[in-house]
Amino acid sequence: METALLVGIPTGYVGTARSVMLTNGELLGAWSIKFVPAPHKEPELHDKTVRQALTMASQNESVHILGFSAQSNRDYYANKIRPYFRFRWFDHSLLKYLGRPDPTEFTRGIFSDLVEETEWAIRVKPKDLDSPLLLPECSFAADGRHRELWRHASARESNDILGAEKAIQSFWKTHRKKVTVSSPIGYKWVDQRDRIYSPDKLRHAIAPFPREWKYSYRIEAGFHFDVTHSNGRQFELIDANGRLNRANTGGHINIDPHGHVRQ
Repeated sequence: METALLVGIPTGYVGTARSVMLTNGELLGAWSIKFVPAPHKEPELHDKTVRQALTMASQNESVHILGFSAQSNRDYYANKIRPYFRFRWFDHSLLKYLGRPDPTEFTRGIFSDLVEETEWAIRVKPKDLDSPLLLPECSFAADGRHRELWRHASARESNDILGAEKAIQSFWKTHRKKVTVSSPIGYKWVDQRDRIYSPDKLRHAIAPFPREWKYSYRIEAGFHFDVTHSNGRQFELIDANGRLNRANTGGHINIDPHGHVRQ
């Protein structure tokens, strides 16, 4: 079951929104709707709201977060969620219909968004640890036409979601290569700088919460990539903090899907 988490919706609207959802249950299909209300009367996000949303999202297997906010700095808060869970803004102007006899416009807005979210879950969301979306964007040197892969994965409109699916398929064809110079031999991710990103079968270097999540996919605890060079020579990579990391000849670097170097 997919879960839609409505974050930042004013507390005064939650009861009506929940009632409207129950009345129109046939439109929601298999979707479960949950709420993390704003603390005040306006649609808005705060640090506390974000923490609550992350915690609640982690308690479900497939979560899509719909944000409600009229704040000028709302993306500051959204960027605390996007690296881990699927996120999109809901048109908060539709909240006014919850105070009217006919809330159809609000219901239609939710339904439209969830139709697109269903498509995203099918076409874009990582299904397993082989998804290229789990590669760390900050360090993996993608071919020029594939550098926008991770941005495409945040697509919202139906046409963009189809484009994101095609981008993932194309990325596979370009960067998934058979590697025979390291053990074990097999198909692995290889970037433009001939660095090999090989999933380490050992589960160590446990990442702190919420970094075990990416694109609403729960990553196995301790999963990371061993990065080596195809020619065995020394190499460098940039991590999520913008730091330059160096590996000596024949060496490797452990890095998690969010680009944090692990020991």
